[in-house]
Amino acid sequence: MKVPVAVLLLFIFTMIPAFHSQSKIPESVNQERRCCIKYYDKVLLRKLVVGYIKALNCHVPAIIFITKKNREICTNPNDSWVQEYIKDPNLPLLPSKVSITTPKKIER
Repeated sequence: MKVPVAVLLLFIFTMIPAFHSQSKIPESVNQERRCCIKYYDKVLLRKLVVGYIKALNCHVPAIIFITKKNREICTNPNDSWVQEYIKDPNLPLLPSKVSITTPKKIER
């Protein structure tokens, strides 16, 4: 009974690194896409907004406003108040966050 358990453990410990050895894809290929499902239907107070992100290449094109509490609010880019906010030179266009995780190495 000890031999099959040892073989099973050996198999498990040899397979774990195989799952964690995925190669890193360049950031330009593996960018996180932020897209909205629906729009926020009210006018967002300008004093709450600290920046915005453009998500125009999505199924639902949107301007995503970032609030002081770091919340992301999806808005219709065709709304007049949204156009007014993004024309404000004091409101920065923020880069989309890119989330690339590097697999952790297993110590042997």
